[in-house]
Amino acid sequence: MNCLTTALLANEDRPWVRYGLSWRMQPEVLTDYALRLRERGYICLPLRAGGKHLDLAAMEYDPLHLQTLRKDLKELAFNSITFQLAQKPPDGSDIASWFRGFAGNVGILGGFSNLMILDFDDDAGYRAWRADHEAIANGTPIAKSPSGFHVYLRTREPMVSSSLHFGLRRVGHVKALGGYVVGSPSVLRDGSSYRWLENQSPFDIEPQFVDGLGSLSLRPVSLLKHHYDRLLKRGFFERQ
Repeated sequence: MNCLTTALLANEDRPWVRYGLSWRMQPEVLTDYALRLRERGYICLPLRAGGKHLDLAAMEYDPLHLQTLRKDLKELAFNSITFQLAQKPPDGSDIASWFRGFAGNVGILGGFSNLMILDFDDDAGYRAWRADHEAIANGTPIAKSPSGFHVYLRTREPMVSSSLHFGLRRVGHVKALGGYVVGSPSVLRDGSSYRWLENQSPFDIEPQFVDGLGSLSLRPVSLLKHHYDRLLKRGFFERQ
């Protein structure tokens, strides 16, 4: 790991440059960072500067939703592109092409190699869950988001993106197939940022393997809906 990437991960002396009223990472450093994460089994995605949305133009897609201002096209593009990339992942040359000269934010793709990211909306939900799962929380990559936490894990079976429930409370989202999270070292327009916890970046430790949400006392839906779906046998299909 070079000195610039080390400084980035340590959250010290960041190699930022100023663009207008905001600060962004120097493009060459971001490219190096994305390529090193690719070597570790993570796929970085270019996000629009100061925001959370995919920068489709940087990925050489035609951003139809920006031309038509249709939300349904945006959701279709984001879900289908992220699902496809998890199934047929980009290689290092693709990543380099996306981030060459790029000065926006960075996302991390869910679903690739069964990567599952628990996106806790706030500190309270994360800490309530962590109290019963400290071994997992201490031994897997975790990032601090502006309001909550991102917990990076790998599952033994493919998972789809969904809501995230702990007990009777909805605490966030699961980002797996069809999803992504905003990653470190992104900075939003309000100045809030994302950073890896000390000694818990992907360069420090590998994601822990888990059997699924159930093994973590978590569910994709509320407990009531879970039992109702089981009663009606929803979520399954017969092979053709």
